Amino acid sequence: MQVFLVDKSNKINLFMYLKVKEDKIIIKRNMNKMKLNKKIKIVKEINKVLKQNNSNKVIVSKSLKEDKEFIDLLYSNQIEIVQGRYLFKALLNKIIDDVCIQNKLKKEESEVAVAICDANKWAIDLVEKLSSKFKLVSIVTKKANYFKNLQKKLFEENGVIVTITNNKKRALSKANIIINIDFPEEIINKYCIYDNSIMINLEENIKIKKKRFNGKIINNYKIRLKEGSNIAKELNNKEYEKFDLQDLAEVYAFNNSKELENIIIAK
Repeated sequence: MQVFLVDKSNKINLFMYLKVKEDKIIIKRNMNKMKLNKKIKIVKEINKVLKQNNSNKVIVSKSLKEDKEFIDLLYSNQIEIVQGRYLFKALLNKIIDDVCIQNKLKKEESEVAVAICDANKWAIDLVEKLSSKFKLVSIVTKKANYFKNLQKKLFEENGVIVTITNNKKRALSKANIIINIDFPEEIINKYCIYDNSIMINLEENIKIKKKRFNGKIINNYKIRLKEGSNIAKELNNKEYEKFDLQDLAEVYAFNNSKELENIIIAK
């Protein structure tokens, strides 16, 4: 995966919009005072650079992430912004382990629910892994048929009962942990949710509107890198300090999957 880093320069050049150096695109104008039409021109130039390199992905610096207008322009030009979401899924088992330890939950006594709209193989593998660890596992989805074979397999081979449901009153009413794969906020809030549940949202930031909800919402995560590892040597570098570590680690781990074991969930 080739990804370009996008940042702004402290030295403003009034005559040059972009400077491209290897895998980095530097915006050479003052974004804070820039009019929309100028930003549009810059994004078009960024898109041109990406296409020339058969890429459509960028990692945006922390400061540029705060410019919503600029971010929206990137999305509207079909430019994918790396936000650590792939890494979130890749590290999910570590995150669940950490959640259980911090909240003193025993997996063999706890219930976990997986909320999913668009079923896929990754979700099937996740449910299978969870079923070997937790007391009860339920799948909350409209696509029940996609999981029927897995449900049958787990019962026949391991005696494990996995519930498939879309009952808004009961599906999430007892789950200690809810793994929300892709339910948007407006949909998840239509369900009755256990007051002390811990919800892990993999796709977007979610707020629970239920007044009595006293649980925890995990919309993001923090990481650190194992000292001496290749990923630490590469990313603990001054030239990357303007970027979020999760974004950088996502791309590095995607290209070097063995380095996932050297990514540690920060406390």
